[in-house]
Amino acid sequence: MQTNHERRKRVGNRIIWSVLAVAAVLGYVGFHLASNGGPGLLVQSNGNEVGGSFRLDSLGESTVTEGDFHNTWMLVWFFDANCPEEKCKPVLKSMEQALVTLRPEGIRVSPLAVSLNPFDEADPLKEYVLPVAPHVMPFTATPNMIKAMTAEYHAPLQKEGDHFVPAPQIVIMDPNARYAGTIPADGNADALIARLRELAKR
Repeated sequence: MQTNHERRKRVGNRIIWSVLAVAAVLGYVGFHLASNGGPGLLVQSNGNEVGGSFRLDSLGESTVTEGDFHNTWMLVWFFDANCPEEKCKPVLKSMEQALVTLRPEGIRVSPLAVSLNPFDEADPLKEYVLPVAPHVMPFTATPNMIKAMTAEYHAPLQKEGDHFVPAPQIVIMDPNARYAGTIPADGNADALIARLRELAKR
């Protein structure tokens, strides 16, 4: 005959195993949605005309969302590490210069360079981005996330030769994660800095 202590222990074990089972199911569902969900499940516009939520992988293999850049001016640009240097590196440099120039003025900038190639690995991305723009953050994502995010941020997702076509615009999101506008991704650092100063005064 079981004692009260044994009964309580048995019930407690059942509860623990039930909780673990539910956690495993939820984890699987979350992974499945992140890998196979449609655009509406992966990215939300949050009322923005352009831009919205996202989930990206950093080079350190941690995951970031738009919430990690709250209270900063977020610059979102899509590129490919196989992009010809003369086409893409000037844009990275302009984003870097904007961050460095505006930081002493109290204007916090978070430049994000999102790879359009889901198979880009950390080392090639580091070698491409960091020598010219050490403060620009390169990110990768799952194929479905890239598809959903480029649609939300109005960026092309098409190949040209051996690389994806870089986005012609840098999307600017304000410190409250609201769409603030776009600016041509042409490497013109002065124009980018002037635009951010203008927006920050509003």
